[in-house]
Amino acid sequence: MKTLGTLLSTVGLAGVGAIALAATPAQAAEAASCSGARSIASAPMLRDQRPPSWGTVRLVRDSCSQYWAEITMASPVVANAKANAFLVQYGGANSGRVLSCDSSGGNGAVIKGQRTCRTPKVKSTDGAVTFAAIGREFHNYGGGYEEISENATKRTR
Repeated sequence: MKTLGTLLSTVGLAGVGAIALAATPAQAAEAASCSGARSIASAPMLRDQRPPSWGTVRLVRDSCSQYWAEITMASPVVANAKANAFLVQYGGANSGRVLSCDSSGGNGAVIKGQRTCRTPKVKSTDGAVTFAAIGREFHNYGGGYEEISENATKRTR
């Protein structure tokens, strides 16, 4: 087990490994049966709020009432640029929570050569809880990453 922990931490997946090891067979079966992922809201990624669109940010839900945000850029991201999606929760015990593609359970921000990322999935059957997806694009002109575009979906369930 110590070897597995060392291996997972070496690859930067210790948190993901712990989640995977803690999953029960019932949770694994539920995750496998969740289907019908569909976009319930989307917004174009615009620079200076003007066309053309450089990508799309989407709020997605599946048949198990799991929600997540995805960003898909129109073309692969170039060097010194990145993009990220954010899932914002309104209402419920975790109101105000913001998760990004870089959060545990997400697949990491969009970097050079990639086009898409997604946030962790959040299960919610509480009808009072709503979500919004935010997409942000960044570029490093030599002084650190600066935001060059942002857009958000409407809040929805």
